[in-house]
Amino acid sequence: MKRPILLVLKLILFILMTWFIANQLFIKNDFKTQYSYFLLNLKPERAWLLILAILMMPVNWGLEAIKWRMLLKTKASFSNLIKSIVAGITIGFVTPGRSGEFVGRAMFLDDDNKAKVFYLSSIGGLAQTAASLLIGIPVVYFWRDVPFLFGLVLGAATIYLFLYFRFDLLNKLITSVSFLRKYGLVIEHKDLPAIGTQSAVLLLSGIRFLVYSLQYVVLLVFFGISGGFIGLLLLWVHAIIFLLAQTVSPMMPLLDISVRGGIALLVFKGFTDNNIAVLCSVMLVWLINLVLPALGGYLFILRKK
Repeated sequence: MKRPILLVLKLILFILMTWFIANQLFIKNDFKTQYSYFLLNLKPERAWLLILAILMMPVNWGLEAIKWRMLLKTKASFSNLIKSIVAGITIGFVTPGRSGEFVGRAMFLDDDNKAKVFYLSSIGGLAQTAASLLIGIPVVYFWRDVPFLFGLVLGAATIYLFLYFRFDLLNKLITSVSFLRKYGLVIEHKDLPAIGTQSAVLLLSGIRFLVYSLQYVVLLVFFGISGGFIGLLLLWVHAIIFLLAQTVSPMMPLLDISVRGGIALLVFKGFTDNNIAVLCSVMLVWLINLVLPALGGYLFILRKK
């Protein structure tokens, strides 16, 4: 690709990313009120909680990098895998439903088979959703006596587990399409992960989900919501339910920070009436887990020739 075109594309990416972040923070969100509340709670005795929440971000994406290496069966350096992931976050940031995430991931990999990268990225996504739903099954069962909700999570978990562990069956259907096969838009059966790899990736996905949910607990405590050991456990349960609500929502690819905040208020209302603390936690998790990596990914993309 010619250098001037590449520079224009990088500029467009920067404009889109800046607009998206500004739109989420200042138009769809009461940033001024939440920032004031954040400063009010930024006390020396609580600062370690904020630091802990920030440190959970590299743990989160580090686990994703390990998963990514296992799925790719690659010897690529860990730094390149991290660049691949955060570049994917950047591209996903400005595409509907984060559909362009695999494009960013492919940019920093030596593998020329972009279709393979796309399918393995999709398999990794299936693993993450399946693990989240599996963790949610017992939590939903003990949280509320709502058979419909329990059945919904159980059914969704079953479907995702089947799609994940038997992706080979879906792949047979994909490879039978002559158009996809003709243009190399398929993944070879030998490139699909083995059952041992799938199990390990599913386990790592579950750990990632727990880290992510704990991040909410840490930030909610930072904002003054607690209640002893039992209270913290209940807080964690509510955080898991909140993440599950996002996972099973048919609008999940379109969820912006305002919608996430609304879901969070609905889930946490049985635990706390401190709505501003809940909204601030949602905003901070979004900034830490997505905005910071997206900005880092853009710097990697900017330097890439």
